[in-house]
Amino acid sequence: MALKKQKGKRIETKTLRAKLIRDGIDLNETLQVYRESVAFYIQVINQHPESVDLSQAQMRQAYEELTLGDDAKYPFLFQDMPRDLRWDVISTACGHYKSWRSNYKNWEVNEAKRLTRSLKKNKKHKPSKPPLLPAEVFDSPTYYKYSMFKDDTGNSVILKIRKNHNWAWVRFNYSAYLFDAAWGKGCPSIVIKRDGSCWINWTLERYHDATGGLKALQNERVCSVDIDLDGDTICTLSILEPDVNSEVKEVARHFIKGHASHVRRRKRELGKIAKKMNQTGTIGKGFASTIWSKISRRERSEGYRIASQIAEFANEHHCRVIVFEHLGNLRPQRGKYSARSNQKRAYWLKSKIVDRTCHIARTKFNILTSRVSPKNTSKFSAIDNTELIRTSDHQLADLLANNEKIWLTRYKNEKYMPGLHAIAHNGYWIHSGLNAARNIGIRFYQRSKPDTKFIISKSLGSHV
Repeated sequence: MALKKQKGKRIETKTLRAKLIRDGIDLNETLQVYRESVAFYIQVINQHPESVDLSQAQMRQAYEELTLGDDAKYPFLFQDMPRDLRWDVISTACGHYKSWRSNYKNWEVNEAKRLTRSLKKNKKHKPSKPPLLPAEVFDSPTYYKYSMFKDDTGNSVILKIRKNHNWAWVRFNYSAYLFDAAWGKGCPSIVIKRDGSCWINWTLERYHDATGGLKALQNERVCSVDIDLDGDTICTLSILEPDVNSEVKEVARHFIKGHASHVRRRKRELGKIAKKMNQTGTIGKGFASTIWSKISRRERSEGYRIASQIAEFANEHHCRVIVFEHLGNLRPQRGKYSARSNQKRAYWLKSKIVDRTCHIARTKFNILTSRVSPKNTSKFSAIDNTELIRTSDHQLADLLANNEKIWLTRYKNEKYMPGLHAIAHNGYWIHSGLNAARNIGIRFYQRSKPDTKFIISKSLGSHV
């Protein structure tokens, strides 16, 4: 059953995905009846939209009066459908209708703007196609306790399904991973994939202490993360802690390595696909599907590996917030197919690391996630805000750190370049990812205290 709200607590949810063992029992009839019912109620709501914005109970009552009973205006074909499942059907249909309605209103606004622009330029207006009300849906039914499922033992459950035009109780087995006892099971959904496999997705809920939001955590310890997709070190983590004097010190640091081998495997597989494309000349549906699925699985696995390490490191050091850069406008450069595809997947992985870290940290450790502006986080020093020169050549970095004239000459003649080493004008030499991670954390604190400054921790040191 769903958890109830409590003062000082917040409810966290996640999904337990389990394989449903059917033993030859067909669930397609249940799924077909559910989807046909949702499509039917969408059309009913379209004819009587005045009730769609009422409270949930009033909305259900209004549409049930139109579709149930001998004198119904729009007779419902499946009058024997369990009440809770029918309520789920009506709620899902209302959601589809509201989504279409908002999209249609946005289309009208955009069309009016396009028409105005066309009139100003004396051009013929070509209207775009409006969003259509869905005539077919692909939702999965949600099963409510007592009326749709019962006797859940953890590896078997009794479900009510549609079989030979009747509703019957049938016991199914399922295989799922073990989860913490603090989590409680909610209502499941039955999902049938295109490959024919069937899954039962349970909603898991638990209580977490309310954090008060990011504004209440401005003076707490944070874990700032810089993501770099160039070398073997994909993430640089810095644990920062502020004091009452608006001074921030670094408590710990960590480098997540092992990414170079993943990139090599990705490039190798993309190269194979590029060669096959050159050999065949035509690309049809399912082209190189085995290689693509291998690449996708590796990307997901790498994302979870990195996200888990970030969340666990932040929890070990009692952080309340994990801070990332907000990089939402990354686009791959034009070039060869394999190089562009590699860059595209690198950017995809970067965003998935942030999303999955946010989910793992929030659900498992009750740690929030924040994003800050990436502007100049790698260009300036976190200590004194002086400009830096970056390079991956260790000998050149040593030369720049010990020769002020060479540093000035290179700074004037060359633009900003990426690299592992960052060297300041005064000879200060630091790992560029660590410097960026510190700037990211400081930027989070400067939201509430603009005068926040970073102080070097003597116990940790600061140079490469």
